[in-house]
Amino acid sequence: MRYLFILLLSSLLTACASSNITSSWVDTSYTKFPIKSTMVVAMSDNLRVRRIFEDDMVRQLQAHGVNAIPSSQIFPNELPSKGDIAAYVKTHNTQTVFVAKLINIEDKEVRYPGNTGFSYNRGISFNSYYNTSYSYIYDDSYSVSYEYVNVEFTLFDTQSHNPIWSTSSESVDPSNMNNIIDELTGILVTNMKDNNVIR
Repeated sequence: MRYLFILLLSSLLTACASSNITSSWVDTSYTKFPIKSTMVVAMSDNLRVRRIFEDDMVRQLQAHGVNAIPSSQIFPNELPSKGDIAAYVKTHNTQTVFVAKLINIEDKEVRYPGNTGFSYNRGISFNSYYNTSYSYIYDDSYSVSYEYVNVEFTLFDTQSHNPIWSTSSESVDPSNMNNIIDELTGILVTNMKDNNVIR
């Protein structure tokens, strides 16, 4: 029964994947906030992941008045080169380029203790305490392996070529790509809005 519980808990935790911002920076001297336009580029050789992220990020940015376009709409078969992007932003007078880049993927093992089975009261004895604690250490504890995915997001001004906003994120066990991307883009847009990068 205990092993069934562990299996169910592991599945539940995996299903409840979550993302959070680990660092954030904005160029407070930049005078052209909120931004008016951008090209979103997800630097991935997985075309499906690239398209899903770019489309969702573009949708969120457009909701805040940004004229955003996914790079996969212009370059659907491969990641655009620096020259490709430069040519597009020059032709269309695009103010910024939003770049998402995978930093690393790391597996971490988290150990969970078992159930002590009692609370402190006057009836507790050394024998019951020690036996239960022994079981807690050797019998009821278990470990679960989680996948941590770290991604960096940077917004570049196309005239100066300098970064004007950047943030990093960490996602835990991103098993459902659609859900995790939707959650992540929502967090990013909130951060951008809080920093007056967008309206």
